[in-house]
Amino acid sequence: MKTESLTHLINAITGRAFSLEKRLNWRETEKPSSEVLCETIYFVSIFLPITGRACGFDWKTPKTDEKMLRSFITAFTSKFREPDPKTYISETGAMVWDLMSDEKREYAYNHHSGHMLSKDKLLAQVQARFACPQIENALNLWGFYATEYGIGIFCFWQTEFVNKAIENMRKHLSEKGITAGEEFSDARWVFRFRIEANKEIHTSILNEFALQKSFSK
Repeated sequence: MKTESLTHLINAITGRAFSLEKRLNWRETEKPSSEVLCETIYFVSIFLPITGRACGFDWKTPKTDEKMLRSFITAFTSKFREPDPKTYISETGAMVWDLMSDEKREYAYNHHSGHMLSKDKLLAQVQARFACPQIENALNLWGFYATEYGIGIFCFWQTEFVNKAIENMRKHLSEKGITAGEEFSDARWVFRFRIEANKEIHTSILNEFALQKSFSK
């Protein structure tokens, strides 16, 4: 799938401004290609404006596009280190985080793991995003991807807004007179529209859908 689309999507589901860079070695990265490569290590990072640091984690992409978002969420919740304000409490019970300067808050990214958001909290944040109305538009624009069989969409946590995005694509295909079979992947991580033309045609259909939704948002 497209690197730009995946970047927008992971930012929508995490609420953070991540960027992706291809990992060359333990300290060097390069700008990624237009397509996300499978079984490739990427450095996923956010920029801390005051200290000028890039804070992030390495993510090895899976073997197939269908596992891409699931793989990212697993890496994000397991590896990303971000301070948890609720762990910064004085002996009197006061919230120390509220008294810290922006610079000290950025340096807190270096603190002990006990001060970081837990895996469960990060996962809960992502799950909550899938339950927000805004996720429908994010999925319309970036959640679908073209494949050899047709068009797929990441659909775990199948909330009403995920279902609305699926219905939007169903309506688009119907209006175009395109007949598509529908099914879930075995693990139900992806919902598939099986068009069975070729990937170029599927990409064209998807691009037209995304363009339509970008003007209507």
